[in-house]
Amino acid sequence: MAISANANIKALLKVYYKDGVENLMFRNSPLLKKLNKARIEGKTYNFSAMYGRGGAVAGDFTKAKALAASVSKNVEFAVEPGQVFSVYTMNAKEVQASQTQRGAYMKIAGAKMFAASEGFRKTLAASLYGSGYGELCFAPTTPLSASTAVDIELPMDAIMKIDVGSELVVKTSVSGDSTTIKATLEVISINGTTVNVIPSATYTPAATDVICLSGSIDASGSPLLPVGLGGWLPIVGKRTGATWTSYIAKPFYGVNRNAAADRLAGAFYNETSATAKKTEAVQALLMKVRRQGSMADMIVMNDEDWLAMSAEIAATNTYFTQTSTKEKKHASVGFADFSASFSSNYIENIIDDPYCPKGVFYILDSTAIEFATLTNTDKVSDGVAENNPGKADPMSEDGNGKENEPYKLIIDDYINVQSGTASVDGPSSDVTLMLFGTLAVTNPSNVGVGLFYGANPVGISA
Repeated sequence: MAISANANIKALLKVYYKDGVENLMFRNSPLLKKLNKARIEGKTYNFSAMYGRGGAVAGDFTKAKALAASVSKNVEFAVEPGQVFSVYTMNAKEVQASQTQRGAYMKIAGAKMFAASEGFRKTLAASLYGSGYGELCFAPTTPLSASTAVDIELPMDAIMKIDVGSELVVKTSVSGDSTTIKATLEVISINGTTVNVIPSATYTPAATDVICLSGSIDASGSPLLPVGLGGWLPIVGKRTGATWTSYIAKPFYGVNRNAAADRLAGAFYNETSATAKKTEAVQALLMKVRRQGSMADMIVMNDEDWLAMSAEIAATNTYFTQTSTKEKKHASVGFADFSASFSSNYIENIIDDPYCPKGVFYILDSTAIEFATLTNTDKVSDGVAENNPGKADPMSEDGNGKENEPYKLIIDDYINVQSGTASVDGPSSDVTLMLFGTLAVTNPSNVGVGLFYGANPVGISA
């Protein structure tokens, strides 16, 4: 109800504003936060791996000697960095109008900087689970008409990786025929898992078509984004059949992984029983990586799978337990976190990452995986510790919009500011956040990927 109906009284009263700006966007990836970061230089990041001991051993010396040439089988990975850019523009009028809190909730340059940082982090999270092609999900078979808005349904893990204004593309596969775009989709609105888009062309996607982030490949169809777990630990064809045979035979960073896929492309487990519990699938993969000598210390899965597994654990006795060091009892409202064990391997927490494709889970060894970059990695994370809830505060960038920086190629080792176009509101600047780097699984035998029963993530398609 209004304070008064009297216009004179209203003219005396001010509007009271709460300081600061709230963040209504999704949280960022807890796995990306947790990974070790490594600074590199040069054209490639190379490391050697021994995947076989050979067969030159026997009770008969002559037999062992005949096989001597097969001892010590080694490969060298030559990892090339991917790249991500996030860009915003600011002009002189915007900067002058928002110098203090008397004129704006926060500096416009700082607000744009924060938004660009969030887009940067979320695209990195998308690439963390992909293979560098910007793949998000299988395309819904909803008919598309050129320049006509239409609602499509996308899985929640894909929704996490896009925003209003994002540009998506529909392709026939993730990497094959990757330069042929059937339609471009401009995201107009997002309501839950319903996304309203405007297609660039008339096309009806097939059930095997895929949706990818636009600008993820070069002119030859090679990936531009950092290659993530989808490339290092592939699930193509559920690792069986002709599609898998063709895929794994192709060199990956200079290595032919088909000689020993479980060692060079990580352990794999596919749950085929409809009655099997998610905990059983996790235990089966944990057994595999332990067999390979893993010091496994991270289990990663989608938050929806985490919720389903928590219901299993609450109802049954398994090797998973509620962490005993918690002072509060959480069973009445769900578990705060889990520990999992297999013999002497003990994993304290399961990371529920909403950017992880639903139905896929990973068991990782932090000593065998890192995010290697040419770029400063300090700004990759948002300041929220480990797997804790929460998200970044926009005000953290209030004084960091780079509006006062001189033009130079690199600022803070990850930002570029250059002169933009002249406008009626004065000169403008283009600010670019950039990262050159990629995920590097230095010991793929010590990590693994699994599929829960019925999983159909886009990574199954080549």
